[in-house]
Amino acid sequence: PEEDGVRVVCMASGWFPKPQVQWRALSGEKFLTFSETQAQDAEGLFTIKATLVVKDSSSGNVTCSVLNPILGQEKAMAIFIPEPFFPQSSPWKLTFMVILTVLMLLLLGVVFYIMREHTAKLKDMQEWEKLHRDKEEDRQIKEEALKATGKFLCHICRRHSGCQLTCFLCCLSDWRKSAYLAGE
Repeated sequence: PEEDGVRVVCMASGWFPKPQVQWRALSGEKFLTFSETQAQDAEGLFTIKATLVVKDSSSGNVTCSVLNPILGQEKAMAIFIPEPFFPQSSPWKLTFMVILTVLMLLLLGVVFYIMREHTAKLKDMQEWEKLHRDKEEDRQIKEEALKATGKFLCHICRRHSGCQLTCFLCCLSDWRKSAYLAGE
């Protein structure tokens, strides 16, 4: 038995001229694919060896024919190959292949889902970081604006120490600044 069928060998020796070999099924159909080796001894007689791999159990009976092309002489030998010699196609192999294919598809689906979720989470995280940076920039701009306003008012307050309103605004500005910073 071979992995893909049953190997049969037909050997004939002592022929002259070189004989022709044919393999036929029980139905008479010729097998075209087989290997053939030949040798010629010191007396000029040929030995031929033809090897055939029978793949289909329905061809269980095969015939090897060796023919002398000049004399028309033919020798034939029938070989019966019982069913158990042929490799059986196990149903578990097909089942295994189907299950393996389904598992591979499921695995690909899970990997795709995980990658999509990871990408979405990464995108959300980048958006959150951008919003956080923007908020921090806005806070710094407001703080700088309050500092500038407070410095300006305090400068005016010092120049016009007699002006009660300006000092009140300066104090109010300091209070708003401290309230703003405390609110964060």
